[in-house]
Amino acid sequence: MWGVQMRLSAGTVCYGMYANAKSGNQGSIFRDGVVEGWDLHPGGGPDEEEDSPEDVLTAYIHSGHPVAHACAYAGLRPADARAVFGPPDAWVSLPERDYRAA
Repeated sequence: MWGVQMRLSAGTVCYGMYANAKSGNQGSIFRDGVVEGWDLHPGGGPDEEEDSPEDVLTAYIHSGHPVAHACAYAGLRPADARAVFGPPDAWVSLPERDYRAA
């Protein structure tokens, strides 16, 4: 949700991905609290008419691997596969509030 990403990305970058079983993966990216892209489809292939050459290459390299694509799109280079395959370092519960809004 954008409210969460806005807060998490303060001073850094945050790529959010929703794995939708009906329509495929959907993503959005925030840098320093500002949305840079939404309705992204990590791992689903490039949009050759709108994507930059770098984005097209990233989409082809990570085709079918949405988490790897999300990491690459955000400029993250994990040291190992734990970020993708787990287990997580921690689970965090967010306080109740409407995170859909800014």
